[in-house]
Amino acid sequence: MTILPAFLKDITFRQGTVAPEIEGATAHGVLWQADSRRFLLNVPDVARYLAEEGKMFTIQPAPSAESVVIERFFRSTPLAALLYQCGFLVIHAATVSNGKGAILLAGDSGAGKSALLAAFVQRGWTILSDELVAVTLDDQGIPLVYPSFPDITLWPDTLEKLGIAIDLLPRADANRMLLSVPTQFAAGSRPMHAIYCLAVHGNNEIEAMEITGAKRFRTLAMLSYNSHIADTLLDRVNYMRCAAAITNKVAMSSLKRPRGKWSIPALVDIIEMGIA
Repeated sequence: MTILPAFLKDITFRQGTVAPEIEGATAHGVLWQADSRRFLLNVPDVARYLAEEGKMFTIQPAPSAESVVIERFFRSTPLAALLYQCGFLVIHAATVSNGKGAILLAGDSGAGKSALLAAFVQRGWTILSDELVAVTLDDQGIPLVYPSFPDITLWPDTLEKLGIAIDLLPRADANRMLLSVPTQFAAGSRPMHAIYCLAVHGNNEIEAMEITGAKRFRTLAMLSYNSHIADTLLDRVNYMRCAAAITNKVAMSSLKRPRGKWSIPALVDIIEMGIA
């Protein structure tokens, strides 16, 4: 089993025995514990995941766990922990790109990130990620976004609204389907061009607003993938450098769509016009 993104090819990845606890752990959460060098996630009946110093990752699968389930859990918190150890800023966002660069589609669960991502793919855009995105700075201080996986997890009703047949799609979990688009997957990193923060509201129209001033830095902080783990694992100096570069150089806007109304095509239009 090798399930690391290509840009993490130097990480030693293995299956093996993982202890149920980290001796001397300094931070704990639901199912996880960590110290300055190690991060352990124990998902009952699935696997134990151990990231060590951004250099080694070990998985101990549960006896009856299916590989697709093990991989699905890895792509969330365990991968984020490994990326933090490697010095990346990790943002909870779906990401697409065109000639302008990478566009991050951020927001809480249910905001429409994956549906919007799939709609962009239908219009020929390139996919970098569906769930989380790794960011670092190049030698000139430009924020770079790295591709993770060419897969999008979608609800059946979303696929129907997008006109995508679900008959031949594999399941991502008990309720959602997995749309894989390897032919539109980014081959390498892209400069970050814009961040759109998605939300829903009770109005009947889409509300688009530029995020300015000190709110930009606060917004970026809220977009960090699992802030409790980030507080434990990330390098503070590196985070401040990366956050400052993003808030100074990257366009940032909020997009609020009407609750209960299908507005994904209109959101794509707004974003395309905004970065034209």
